[in-house]
Amino acid sequence: MTTRRSNGKSRHDPVRHDVPMRQWTILAQDPGVPAADGSALTTTVSVPAERLERGPKGHRVHVIDYDASADRFYRSRTTGVTSDPFAGVTDIRQLVRDPYFHQQNVYAITMATLCEFEGALGRPVNWGFRDPSHQLKVSPHAFADANAYYSRDSESLNFGYFSDGSGTLVFTCLSHDIVVHETTHALLDGLRPFYLKPSSTDQAAFHEGFSDIVALLSVFRSEEVVQKALAPITQKDRRIPLGQLTEEDLTGTSIAKLAEQMGAALEGVPAAALRESLKIKPDRRHYTSEPFAEEHDRGELLVAVVVRAFVKTWLRRLALRRDDYVGGINVAVVAEEGATAARQLLRICIRALDYLPPVDLTFPDYLSALLTADLQLYPDDDKYRYRETLTETFASFGIEPANRDRADGAWDPPCGDFSMAGTHFERMQRDPTEVFRFIWENRDALCVEPNAFTRVISVRPVVRVSNDRAILRETVVEYVQTLKVWANELAGMGIEKPDGMRGSRLITLYGGGSLIFDEFGRLKFHITTGVRSTRQSDRLRSLWQRGHFQSNDASARIAKMHRDRVLRPVQTLQEGW
Repeated sequence: MTTRRSNGKSRHDPVRHDVPMRQWTILAQDPGVPAADGSALTTTVSVPAERLERGPKGHRVHVIDYDASADRFYRSRTTGVTSDPFAGVTDIRQLVRDPYFHQQNVYAITMATLCEFEGALGRPVNWGFRDPSHQLKVSPHAFADANAYYSRDSESLNFGYFSDGSGTLVFTCLSHDIVVHETTHALLDGLRPFYLKPSSTDQAAFHEGFSDIVALLSVFRSEEVVQKALAPITQKDRRIPLGQLTEEDLTGTSIAKLAEQMGAALEGVPAAALRESLKIKPDRRHYTSEPFAEEHDRGELLVAVVVRAFVKTWLRRLALRRDDYVGGINVAVVAEEGATAARQLLRICIRALDYLPPVDLTFPDYLSALLTADLQLYPDDDKYRYRETLTETFASFGIEPANRDRADGAWDPPCGDFSMAGTHFERMQRDPTEVFRFIWENRDALCVEPNAFTRVISVRPVVRVSNDRAILRETVVEYVQTLKVWANELAGMGIEKPDGMRGSRLITLYGGGSLIFDEFGRLKFHITTGVRSTRQSDRLRSLWQRGHFQSNDASARIAKMHRDRVLRPVQTLQEGW
């Protein structure tokens, strides 16, 4: 069946058809982005209508409001825990001063982000904690500092607060994009736990860049926020002239203006990635150029690519409606199309995670994963051309698909015949040991390294539904290989030893693959990076140069990356590289 991408209605919240939902009020962006009349710019999100206890505390998220800096515990609501007492509240000062609203804001945004991932991926998503635990702990007032971070060790999201210099307290828990950003770290860690392992610059940048992308697109799913962003080019009659609906206008004025307001209290801090990413103009030399060799800048490059693709998609959708609006397009229509483009692109970005290798990813891998993920649900992309837009935009920044064998850049199906001897697909949909038997029997066909330790780390049955209700059933499997070798053995494996590394150093090489089975048990894709991959030389060189052989604390690394974003100077991009 050929499935087209439907026009869809703009919604700020994820679509869940399997559970009853309730609406809760949140800030659409943050207190620094008010409505036109100066009142609070709020919106609502759908969260599961689950049993709640004080906190709020649900089956996946538990808000624990303890301030370590002040050694103070903020009480939570004791009555009406499932109600929304802030519906219709427009006084921004009331919301900022009320700890109950802070607790509701972080719970609702965290749960809505979780629901968005589960809706896009077609399955429940686990957190990435070492010990089995179903609940993510969230602290809205964790400490007095201009920072926020995810900690795998404490199974928590921690949001700081600080003074903006005028005596006004700024709460990071009230920033929509910061809450989504940290929640995405936790979700990505659950989906791809090895992405927090030291690896290439691309992989180090991906955690931050992807979290920024999800945060930004989540914000722009709100039509209230989009209309606010369009205010500078909206006429008194609520129409926007066609001549101002260009890529230059949207990225140079409207969205840029909103970006300056986002996190404006964090002076000198590129925490609102949109502010910096929009300054990065397309240039095919960017991906291999020195200014983007550092992991923070590399992450902003990925954000810049996706934001540009979002704007291009938005304009393409509007172009199909221009004939109906000769004198200009009503701002509500423009906002609806922008929110729809953001929502659909967000789902493509999330679905692509299943089509990535489990270790040592690169940005070209992510592009091939984006194209493959969208192709599976929407073979017919002639109307809005999301895949064409993504391919062209990535290429304009120097990033080509990892797979050059197909014209469309998507992953190829695996070649050869695969034995199902001794295996049962019904059990392979849930049992890692059964999948390991498949890998064992097909080790040569899969080109699995025979000398490495192999472990199946996840088996995930998937049921995805397109906008037109087409159903895609798959089973997504991850396996990881580890091989310990002495540095002086690397040359014999075709891997370069970093300059200055002693030959007696013990090195752990990581490899692995993602296996995608269709609903009949046939292998559709095998996306892999082997322990003898040509990437290992670049990976080891990058880690050696960045000193990562001395540190293996994933949680500390995330907090440090956030702190580095605060302290590093904002890079000025020069034209004509």
